[in-house]
Amino acid sequence: MARKLQGQGLALSGGGYRASLFHLGVTRRLHELGILQQTTRLSTVSGGSILAGFLAHCMLDCGARRLEFGDWEREIAAPFRRIARRDIRTGLFIRHMVWNWIWPGPRARGLERVLLKRIGSRRLVELPRAADGVEFIFLATNIEQGTPFRFTSEKIGSRTTPDDMPIARAVAASASFPPVFGPMRVKKDGETLAHLTDGGVYDNTGMEPVWNSNKVVLVSDAGTPFDLAVPTWFGSRLMRYVDVGRNQVGALRRRMLIRRLHPGYRTVRLRGEPSPCTLAEEDACYMRGKRVTDKPTGAYWRLASRKRGFCAGCSPEFEREVRELEQDWYGYPEELQESHIGAVRTDLDAFTDAESKVLENHGYFMADLAVRRHAWHLVETGAEFRVPHRAYLQTEDVQRALRFSHSRLYSWTRWFA
Repeated sequence: MARKLQGQGLALSGGGYRASLFHLGVTRRLHELGILQQTTRLSTVSGGSILAGFLAHCMLDCGARRLEFGDWEREIAAPFRRIARRDIRTGLFIRHMVWNWIWPGPRARGLERVLLKRIGSRRLVELPRAADGVEFIFLATNIEQGTPFRFTSEKIGSRTTPDDMPIARAVAASASFPPVFGPMRVKKDGETLAHLTDGGVYDNTGMEPVWNSNKVVLVSDAGTPFDLAVPTWFGSRLMRYVDVGRNQVGALRRRMLIRRLHPGYRTVRLRGEPSPCTLAEEDACYMRGKRVTDKPTGAYWRLASRKRGFCAGCSPEFEREVRELEQDWYGYPEELQESHIGAVRTDLDAFTDAESKVLENHGYFMADLAVRRHAWHLVETGAEFRVPHRAYLQTEDVQRALRFSHSRLYSWTRWFA
């Protein structure tokens, strides 16, 4: 029996605190537009899961079933930036390095304890069920089976969610990036269910739970842009082989999603890549295979998305609207995005207030641009575009703020912040 797409899904990718802070700006703008409040499924990975876990606690503390808040800056943004100013990984790594460095499992459990203190101790079963409000899905990777592993209020994997399992454990499993953390062993009633590592090992976008189920699909991807530089030393050459494979898989996922959302949108094929059918035929074949009766709408954006890409083939009205917004400020220059913002480390060490605010600004802009171009029909409230942090709009200020943001080793002071 064919099923019908329904509800509105939002996927937040992984990428350490960089992703968390980028998504903080994304969700801020979606909340202003009334879109976040209509979300029925939130699927998250790694850094996206850290923000989602925080949002879940704030929502439960308010007694709400949807992601609807009164004062975003006071209730959400400012408290989360304070969390990001504190290092998570270095203390755990050093604490176990001498006597237990070869076994990363204790560090994964330590990550859970840290998240319990900084995010909260609410339990998974307290979250709304799919029919009652927004459904939270925290994604990890089952390293034994090579498959995604879901944590929800009703299920963990294929088992019923234990009453005592904290949200922080799901977030920790989703964010246990190797080799610093993980694998995390998940148990129920004394039985080991799975050994889990970072959800980004399988799919860093987190889009799989939403793109085959929801009528509206929004995907925010803060993953690392593919570096075109040629690696020079032995270790980087080995990692390059892994990166090429991961980039290809990610590109295929993105292309499939964009074709589903925008059937007329043409992507560049690799030279020599077979083309057995037209894009319309390929999309129709895929939908029949999934037994879906209708097509989703929505938008996809990346940390490294280009404004001119969204403007290509757009209407004169959209171009005029963008030009009017650009008279004040509407996004960082593409050169700055590539040289500084895209190079910010994907880590869980301490982020400065300046780093946090630049990333939040960028996420706010990218969400507005993508929704304005592809999903403006979703807007519930015509909120004015108000960039959160005007002190970090100029290129020189951003370059100064992100001067050493690419380095994981630059400042030992932020290791213990």
